[in-house]
Amino acid sequence: MFRRFLIAGLLVSCSLGMTMPQSWSAEKVTHNQKSQKKKTAKEKREAAKAKRAEAKAKKAAAKARKEAEKKAAQTRADFEASEPTTPVGKALKELPYIGNARPDLTAEFYVVVRSSSTCPHCVKLLPEAMAEYKEMRATGKVELIYESFDNSAEKAEEHLMKQGVSFPAAMRADMGKLPGAAPLIIPPPAAYIIDAQGNRLASGPLSPILQNWRQHTVEKP
Repeated sequence: MFRRFLIAGLLVSCSLGMTMPQSWSAEKVTHNQKSQKKKTAKEKREAAKAKRAEAKAKKAAAKARKEAEKKAAQTRADFEASEPTTPVGKALKELPYIGNARPDLTAEFYVVVRSSSTCPHCVKLLPEAMAEYKEMRATGKVELIYESFDNSAEKAEEHLMKQGVSFPAAMRADMGKLPGAAPLIIPPPAAYIIDAQGNRLASGPLSPILQNWRQHTVEKP
């Protein structure tokens, strides 16, 4: 009798041992399927979110371009409508410019920055020139103009756009027509400062001019 119970117990144990792993395996497959579905749904949500963000960015960029074009058109219109009274202002109005920026024809002082896209040191100093340009414009009396030594206006414009430069720019040959334009004694990066009458107030390497433009203009005794 004992042997019968023992054999029966062994048979039940074997049966359980064979069926339980199959049950666990099925549960594992179901769990993996659910996890995969959740992962796929999450990926779809993220893709949709990224697509919406991309569409929003494109819309914002288009709006920014439209506003920039409108502002540039207004700048050109104001420039053409202006009637400068000083020698330098009159000369500047007649120059062809690179890009959309135009100089203030009523400024009292002009800082002319001589630069080139092929001059590494010139390019390195452009961020400093941009920072000082904002300070100059804030005075309401000082204007900065970029004099390009590039081979063409197209190359100069491409370079300035790449560098994010927003100040007025013209080619070297045209800038030479300004009253008080400094002779080319040193190569770029260089600069000179003139007043609205064409009197030269300073000239030399670019960095010192950028650092000391105030003492030659608004702080001049």
